[in-house]
Amino acid sequence: MAELTTRYMGLQLASPILVGSSGLTYTVDSIQALQEAGAGGVVLKSVFEEQILIEGDPTGKEVGFHAEGADYFAAYTREYHITHYLELIETVKAKVAIPVIASINCMTLSEWTTFAKRLENAGADAIELNYFVLPSDPRTADMQVEQTLFDIVRHVLRDVKIPVSVKLSPYFSNLASTLQSLERTGVRGIVLFNRFYQPDIDINKMALVEGDPFSNPSDAGTTLRWIAIAAGIVGCDLAASRGVHDGETAIKMLLAGASVVQMVSTVYKNKVGIIGKANAAISKWMDGQGFKRTDDFRGKLKQDAVSNPAFYERVQFLKHYGRM
Repeated sequence: MAELTTRYMGLQLASPILVGSSGLTYTVDSIQALQEAGAGGVVLKSVFEEQILIEGDPTGKEVGFHAEGADYFAAYTREYHITHYLELIETVKAKVAIPVIASINCMTLSEWTTFAKRLENAGADAIELNYFVLPSDPRTADMQVEQTLFDIVRHVLRDVKIPVSVKLSPYFSNLASTLQSLERTGVRGIVLFNRFYQPDIDINKMALVEGDPFSNPSDAGTTLRWIAIAAGIVGCDLAASRGVHDGETAIKMLLAGASVVQMVSTVYKNKVGIIGKANAAISKWMDGQGFKRTDDFRGKLKQDAVSNPAFYERVQFLKHYGRM
């Protein structure tokens, strides 16, 4: 019988399937259900700095535009969110056995390093820094986005002892270099990639609307490519996220070099039962291939382990298989 246990950032997981940061991981009951369904661990829903700043905006009627009242309101709002999050960690850790990874969506250094320490004290097994700034401002220097990221990571690593991972977007001028620079900071894991809010346009109303919040299986291609490349150039653990909808895709990510995969959209679409089905698919495939442990095949098809490593870097179609 295949053994699905794996290690991620030094944490022991019964399955390589993590449920990623989302509304699925924001209540104790939901997290217990995910554990029962076979999830190896969970990443709690991110605390969003932007949301806290918006809700603590001192321009509303509640504070009457009074400076001291505005400061109080902003501080109260911030502490309310943080206290609720810390209580969630403490309660979940008391009721589940799987690793619980806290998540912060960072924009600035601010006080998030202090918050990271409070997450650690509340019992979080690790912290995932969910970092993304859309590089859309042409006035921003090429390295400014990267430098902000590195500054946040170094400050958090200085203040906490539990493992820290960073969840990235693919939007870097040189992603391979960024990955290596991140590893040198001492992070224990890198998560590829974020799933972002997508805008859309209603052509009948000629208005901006929200796009599909869920990923699609076709999104896995970019993740697979970069997991395979990253596995050959960094030594920290990798988590594959975005586009992982079933056990077959999870197997591909592990072959490419991922330690774990994160599932979210497919759990929303197919309910928690998809986790057990994915675990069963991985186990059945391992039995058929003669693998006893996930370590037996992890990274077998990463870029620097295949006979044609340039295959992962090919971005243009070189053959035409037919005419339209």
